[in-house]
Amino acid sequence: MPPSWIPIAGLMLIIGMSALRLRTVKRHTGHDAYSFGRHAEIQGVAERIWRITVISALVLATIAWQVPHWEDVLGRADWASSAPVRWLSAVLFAVAVAIVAIAQTQMGTSWRVGVPEEGLGKLVTHGLFSWSRNPVFVGLLLALIALLLWSPTVMSAAVLAAGWTLTMMQVRIEEEALTAAHGDAYERYVAKVGRWFGRRHGGRIDEA
Repeated sequence: MPPSWIPIAGLMLIIGMSALRLRTVKRHTGHDAYSFGRHAEIQGVAERIWRITVISALVLATIAWQVPHWEDVLGRADWASSAPVRWLSAVLFAVAVAIVAIAQTQMGTSWRVGVPEEGLGKLVTHGLFSWSRNPVFVGLLLALIALLLWSPTVMSAAVLAAGWTLTMMQVRIEEEALTAAHGDAYERYVAKVGRWFGRRHGGRIDEA
């Protein structure tokens, strides 16, 4: 069986990498990369719910690590303790961390959380972004799926549902902002690369 600290370690790595990237972007650009200035009202609500979702995921991962018998109170499914499911969850956590780390690195100083009033950085279309327009979100959702597999309860299902809903909301806001900022270049990118994964057409993708 994989060690019980894997869920909390995976989530903390993603959070830590994101915090470090935000500091790096701030240092190199002088702009705060964490901001929800566009559609501030709805993004403000989304930001607060995202914080609750992340905290809930961390609480569930901590319970699974330190007091796993509490999961029974939350209605954990019987198959949750099987070795194959746990190993699948562990692999998904590792893949999620890798995707987020690579995507954040490839974004460089264009990395943002939310859509700041100062605007977006350069359009990034290479690396993972040549196969997915939102690889960071893919990694985050994959981590929540891994958490659900590791600890399948009503609470972990609710966390995944909240994460998916908020991701869809934020992605649409970011797509609107990217269209406004990059125009035809972004439209060409959308025509070639799927929102989540997959190349729609072959050929080179030009960056703005």
